[in-house]
Amino acid sequence: MKKSLALVIALAWIGVSACSTIDVALTKKVDASKKLNKVAVFPFEVKGAGWGDEFSDAISHCFFKTGRVEVVEREALERILREQNLSMTGLIDDKSAVKVGKLLGADVILVGRGSALRASDKGREVPNLIDTFTLKALSVETGDILFIVRKEPGREWSGRYYAKFCCSLSLIWDRNDILIESSRYDDISRQIVYKVLAAIDEIEKKKKL
Repeated sequence: MKKSLALVIALAWIGVSACSTIDVALTKKVDASKKLNKVAVFPFEVKGAGWGDEFSDAISHCFFKTGRVEVVEREALERILREQNLSMTGLIDDKSAVKVGKLLGADVILVGRGSALRASDKGREVPNLIDTFTLKALSVETGDILFIVRKEPGREWSGRYYAKFCCSLSLIWDRNDILIESSRYDDISRQIVYKVLAAIDEIEKKKKL
């Protein structure tokens, strides 16, 4: 009985303190909602991993799925980068990225860098995990930063992760499972796109009040 009570209290504490590891900050200088029309997502630089380009593809896919943002095709981006003798591994400065964005006819370019997470499940290392990550959205017209997304290290305790942990009473889904599931780059991509668009929608909603 005492153990059950302790578990309930622990779960309740997690629920109260539940938070996201991903934070979105939008500029107040520019109306991001009017700029986020056609986006070019550059290959990301992820230390300790060779799949930064796959991560950027996942971000592109998630934006495309919303139907709200036009995304520059990967082949077009790679062609322009080759023509400009620029790197396709994420190592590119903001000024050069803006120049490429103009050549692609994009309104916004997304550049990002971070580090891979080393975690194991049942003795095996799990691939494609993000530890920390920073994404910048740059206006091609002005070079200004429209928004920055920061992914902090650690497990995500919001939404379905907290629900899974609670429903399984930590017997099926433990803290390591939550860390792994919430750190996969596919899931990070979905979270980033959702939070960016939600933040923009919130600003638009306040304008109408």
